[in-house]
Amino acid sequence: MSTYNCRRRCMEDDDDEVGAKRRRGPPEYSEVEKKLQDIIARVGERSGNASLESNLESLCSVLEADLDKYRTKIIDVISFCVTSMPDKLTIYSTLVGLLNAKNFNFGGEIVEKLISDLQEKLETENYQQAMFIVIFLCDLGNCRVLTLSSIAEFLEGFIQAAYEDNVPQVRTDWFVYTVLHALPWIGTELNDKRKEELDNILEGSERYIEGRRKLYVKLLQVWSSSSPHEQEEYLDSLWAQIKTLRDASWHEKHIARHYVAFDAALQDALQHNLPSFCAPVHKDDSTYPYPTVVFRLFDYADCPEDGPVLPGAHSIERFLVEEELCWIIEYNCLDRKACAEELVNYAKGANVPISYMILEVIFSQLFRLPLPPQPPLFYGCLLIELCKLQPNAMPQVLAQAAELLYQRASTMQPICLDRYIDWFSYHLSNFQYRWSWSDWRDCLESDSWNPKLIFAREVLEKCMRFSYYERVTEFLPEEFSRLLPAKPEIRYTLDDETEEGHNRARTLMALFQERVSDETMLAELKGEDGNFDPKSFAIFFAVGLQVYSLFLIFKFYFLYFLQVLLKLACKSFSHNFAALTRYHRTLKLIADSSEEMQAVVLRTLYDCWKCNHQVCHKNGQIFFILFYFVTYCNFCFFVIKMEDPENLSREEEDAAQQQEKLDSLRDFQKNLFLDVLHKFTILLTEFIVNCETDGTDFRTSWFAWISGRFKQVFLLHCEELHQFTEALRKELFTNTDIDPNVLETFEQFAALRAQNKDGRRKVFAITKIVLV
Repeated sequence: MSTYNCRRRCMEDDDDEVGAKRRRGPPEYSEVEKKLQDIIARVGERSGNASLESNLESLCSVLEADLDKYRTKIIDVISFCVTSMPDKLTIYSTLVGLLNAKNFNFGGEIVEKLISDLQEKLETENYQQAMFIVIFLCDLGNCRVLTLSSIAEFLEGFIQAAYEDNVPQVRTDWFVYTVLHALPWIGTELNDKRKEELDNILEGSERYIEGRRKLYVKLLQVWSSSSPHEQEEYLDSLWAQIKTLRDASWHEKHIARHYVAFDAALQDALQHNLPSFCAPVHKDDSTYPYPTVVFRLFDYADCPEDGPVLPGAHSIERFLVEEELCWIIEYNCLDRKACAEELVNYAKGANVPISYMILEVIFSQLFRLPLPPQPPLFYGCLLIELCKLQPNAMPQVLAQAAELLYQRASTMQPICLDRYIDWFSYHLSNFQYRWSWSDWRDCLESDSWNPKLIFAREVLEKCMRFSYYERVTEFLPEEFSRLLPAKPEIRYTLDDETEEGHNRARTLMALFQERVSDETMLAELKGEDGNFDPKSFAIFFAVGLQVYSLFLIFKFYFLYFLQVLLKLACKSFSHNFAALTRYHRTLKLIADSSEEMQAVVLRTLYDCWKCNHQVCHKNGQIFFILFYFVTYCNFCFFVIKMEDPENLSREEEDAAQQQEKLDSLRDFQKNLFLDVLHKFTILLTEFIVNCETDGTDFRTSWFAWISGRFKQVFLLHCEELHQFTEALRKELFTNTDIDPNVLETFEQFAALRAQNKDGRRKVFAITKIVLV
């Protein structure tokens, strides 16, 4: 299935929605308009023996005949295709060039439409589609629709906007990135006919890139080591690729330049001028794309010698292929099967080792920080579909990728290692858990905080959740058995007749089996005198906790009640939920009596289920910091989103009450972040101080792991935390007691949204005067 089908449904769904609102009126588009929409969107797809050039000529003739009547519809469809089908961008630029050569006014109108769309995309913060429009406008220069001088001035406007003062660097980065991204399309023409303007654009870009601050790079890198592949910041990497292209006189072998076949028809066409670019004003609530770090997993030595050569890291072809593969994934993200088919049928795959490049792009997205573009599960499903489509090639390359990732696991950020664990265990569960585990026995000699050992242990635990304990013991070599957790079964000792409480437990078990009511169970727990009220019962437990030791408290009847309840409901989570729901009132009454009784409940739960990590994690304290913090923060943020002013306006509250409620929720969230981040800073700083006191190096595997989890807090909640950056700095990270090695993480996070320094605009202005 082509990517068009999905996009076409989107267009038709919009039509249906509008039509539904006008049930008695005529349809929005006539049959002719829908046919025009269909043939424009499908141009370039394989059909019959006709060449693309022949199809373009035929389409141009059809559209030319209908321009007077359906001009607006044709312009709308082409502009939609430009932003939705970037893989066919040069096809549509050639089509517009042919139409402009025959109808000058049409060319001007579609340029006006694209400029209007560009401004709208920027104002609505749809930066990727805005970039597609810029690239398309540049390619219109190749098709003789736009003058090269106006294109050069247009791109200079982007560079000028990059030197704006007192705005986030991520904003100005996007302007430069967009210009560099467009240069492979128009670079040859500008170099031949407008070299002075091109040199000015390149000089302005270079000065900007050299003056940028990149403190955030370490926070976004997948690995803490740059061996064997350099982890370049995305703009630095693209600039290096553009310089390589410039040194090659702007000759590249990837972009399909269909306009060359129509040179005779296009060379005498009248051309239009692009207006100067004017960037939308920055607002405090504006958001921009995060910077990224270029992910590299393979090099040419990893690929077969008898196949195509993998383009170098600084080759523009490497960048262009990766971009097109990313587009395919993005536009097919709702259909994993279609996405896999599009990837394996990639038109230019014969020129590169496509299996390796597909996997590198998929893993680059899976490990992207702070968050992957799609849910991680999507990539796992996509890789399975790819293995099904290419069973003789893809599984072998994927196994090679998994091995390379394992070999580099020691320097992988914990947040990325988590994603690796989740994907690998999920993948094994779909392929009968077959893997050469003996190749990874080196992890068995590592210390308990080594990421390789953590990876192997957590993968086995995940596999146990996907299957069952005995299944894992079947496929796992004996030498790995020590990594297996205990069998996830309940610990229940009251079956032993010599155990104190055995008789009481039998009585309670009989009551449970009779499914007695909450009230009957409460009466039984109260003892012989069942006349006192529940409040007295609660007080009885509270007083008992103050009088007796914790050891003796565990021998109270309630302990037996809870143990028997958990034992009888241990068959499944459903049984547990049903039992806890039935006796919810009893549990709540006792838990509400005092904090000590709440501790008794939790301790009993842990003692019974400590072998099942889905219920209780063995590293309870650390697990609490990592898991429950994430849960609480996500819930808190969800509540704030649910209680935003737009939703609150539906309630019968005045504006002041709404704002007060929202502010209260935000304060709660801020304090929650402060509390957890404060605990991390104390933990890490004290460890460094203790190591320095002992004269040892603090850069241990423990420190790397915990500091990685510290970074994970910032990465997982970057959007929420950016609201509190200054508050965090003022209330926590100006403390001189915090070690600089710990403070560095916060500074890296703050740099993601840092503003440009003053004086940058002046630098570019001087450069432009000198060159022009």
